[in-house]
Amino acid sequence: MLRTACCLLAAAIAMPASAQMLAAPASAAVSSHEMSVPNAILPIWSISVEGRWATQCPPVLQTVALDGNDLRIDARSVLELCARQTTPYSIELNPALALQRAALAPGVYRVSFFAADGAQEQPKLHAFALIDRSAPGAAVTTPETGFWSSAGSDRTLLSLELQGGQLSAALLSYDADGQPAWLFGSAPYDGRVAHISMLRLSGGSAPFAPASSSPHGDATMTLDLQFSTSARAQAWLSRLRSDGSLQLRALEISRLPLSASVDGSAWQGEWVLVGDAANAVPQRLHLSHFQALDSGHFQLTSADGTIALECERALVQPEQPPQACSLHRADGSTSRFDSVAIGRMDGTDANGAAVHLLRVTP
Repeated sequence: MLRTACCLLAAAIAMPASAQMLAAPASAAVSSHEMSVPNAILPIWSISVEGRWATQCPPVLQTVALDGNDLRIDARSVLELCARQTTPYSIELNPALALQRAALAPGVYRVSFFAADGAQEQPKLHAFALIDRSAPGAAVTTPETGFWSSAGSDRTLLSLELQGGQLSAALLSYDADGQPAWLFGSAPYDGRVAHISMLRLSGGSAPFAPASSSPHGDATMTLDLQFSTSARAQAWLSRLRSDGSLQLRALEISRLPLSASVDGSAWQGEWVLVGDAANAVPQRLHLSHFQALDSGHFQLTSADGTIALECERALVQPEQPPQACSLHRADGSTSRFDSVAIGRMDGTDANGAAVHLLRVTP
């Protein structure tokens, strides 16, 4: 048990109204809010875990561990012979203090809450959340609208669309009997993460039905998304088990080109180069010539040869967007794009100013 556990645990603490809920109420919910600490170098934040336990002996905090940006919280019900009556519980902790650190580095933290019923029972996952504690002014990511897919033979297909700060997702899946299942949801998007409650739609009418009927949605699972670029993200699908624990599946997803070609020629076409600098002038680029440089690199050039876009792609997943691209001009100037999608690329020029490549026509 942590030596500082006595300073971390507070039962039945009311969560401030300003706290941002990051997990749908199930067996437990995780939220985060800032703490006011004078002279703190970095913002101090705390985590609240709230839920309902199956007995009158709710779990208490045991340990907190951090591996990279994966934060694991363990709790346990230590009393025996507890009456089977649902009991609310609340745990609040300062993760930096629990880990005996002055502060945690800015970033997105993946928080997992495990709890066990009894001294000898194995802990089970009861909540999962993404907590965005990025530094003020940290770069944001604009996910590209379209189809996204996980890797491997058993692919999960998603359709994502961002409009006005709202991210909508449609999951094209199957039910336990192998029948097609369409799940849909939407949630606010802050530039890095999203937490979407997915509804399974049913009861609607067929396109040629003589009478129309309105479909209804049943909450079936939750989709958490963390975007690293406009075309790559980590996704977590979760659903509640009958015993109150959470079943979680992690996926790596990427924007899927709707093209039969996977050699890089899908990025040919008309593009516009724009920059965020005050004196930046938009430039239209016609990247019409494709050349495979080797198995991991390809190049797109303009007809007159004054512009060249060289891209690097992953050999194990060649159908995905390139990992990075560099734009070379005849005057020797270059721009580097580390966020590459099908219809846009985001990066910086030689002076560090933000630049963007936006597709106009294929």
